[in-house]
Amino acid sequence: MYKLNKLAAGSVIAAAAALASTGVALADGYVAKGKSVVYERPTDWSGVYFGVGSGYQWSNIDVCIPGTPCGFGQAFSVDQDTGFLSAHLGLQHQWGGVVLGVEGGWMSTIRDDYGSVSDAGCAGLGTTCEARLNDILTVGGRAGWAAGHWMPYVTGGYASARFEQAVRVAGVVNNTAGARADGWYIGGGVEWAVSPGWTAGVEYRHYEFNDAVGPAFTPAGVFVNDRNFDVSTDTIGARVSWRWGRPEAKPLK
Repeated sequence: MYKLNKLAAGSVIAAAAALASTGVALADGYVAKGKSVVYERPTDWSGVYFGVGSGYQWSNIDVCIPGTPCGFGQAFSVDQDTGFLSAHLGLQHQWGGVVLGVEGGWMSTIRDDYGSVSDAGCAGLGTTCEARLNDILTVGGRAGWAAGHWMPYVTGGYASARFEQAVRVAGVVNNTAGARADGWYIGGGVEWAVSPGWTAGVEYRHYEFNDAVGPAFTPAGVFVNDRNFDVSTDTIGARVSWRWGRPEAKPLK
């Protein structure tokens, strides 16, 4: 699990390094000797695109019994961080230097890891409370600026996430609960047109979710009480996309 998390986080670092090194090379304006300058039509970012990504997420999860202040009885707060995988589908159009679009997405955490707290931080001696983010569904807008083969952008919109919690006594599951919460996200990133049709980029997002209530049951199916989830999440990830658009201009001879 630790190796998977390092791999997901490492993909972000590798992508950022690649983007940065390419930007330096472009900024230098180097032209090899004996080569004529080639002028091309600027990259057109219009079209339908889809792709995949991976990265790392950090969530703060508060779990309380509705009507009971957090910090009393069966209430706790944990920090969960883990890798994630994602997929996205979008449509965008370019007007001059402005690129506007809409994108839907799905991300799933690597679900072997819970955030946990024990004893006094949970419900008493010998008790462990756990919680985790499972997945997030999103749909929202994007606004970017076409800067040649680069496009910095901002993004934001609607988000829906699934959370789970478990309480263990002496290592044995005592009860579990889950809920799906609505919310919103805002973020930004930069994409690079690697080759005709292909883009790569990095993106950061911050999510805030409304309180959501789910019932807690014992392993035997006996209702215990309701649990309220209050969660915020941050993500950073690398992504690769394939875009259908008009053909790229060919170099002028």
